Amino acid sequence: MAERKAKFTVIDAVIILILIAAVGFGAIKVISSAIGVSTEPVELMVQLTIKDKSLVDAINVGDRVTMSLTEKDGGVIKDMRVEPAVQMVFNSIDGIYKNEIIPDKYDIYLTVETEAEISDLVAKTGDIIIQVGAEVPIRGKGYASSGFILESNVK
Repeated sequence: MAERKAKFTVIDAVIILILIAAVGFGAIKVISSAIGVSTEPVELMVQLTIKDKSLVDAINVGDRVTMSLTEKDGGVIKDMRVEPAVQMVFNSIDGIYKNEIIPDKYDIYLTVETEAEISDLVAKTGDIIIQVGAEVPIRGKGYASSGFILESNVK
């Protein structure tokens, strides 16, 4: 009697891929639960650059703002500082760069307190990773803008 040789088919490959995906998903779940995630209040300093006076007038200390693209995660503005916007320009006559004030434009510095999920790997508020330099959308009642995180008290 002739022996049958086992053949590797497309169905076998699909079954193997499904098993690998299930094992990988399970490993990710186990590792993420072992890391441990805590929710803590965090203060962020966010800079909104070169903005109009109308935005400055719309933002108030105590405003509830959203800080993510999902519009459900947010915080409260605890402090606000406004300075004239400055831009570095090249003076071709003197051959030097110097800072000049941009007329009718302002830089806004907001201190926002928010709840963040903090783990050993990352700190996040909603879908925004909290790190210096990260771009953050800021939306409040009657205004929307985006800025960059200058500092945070995440350890």
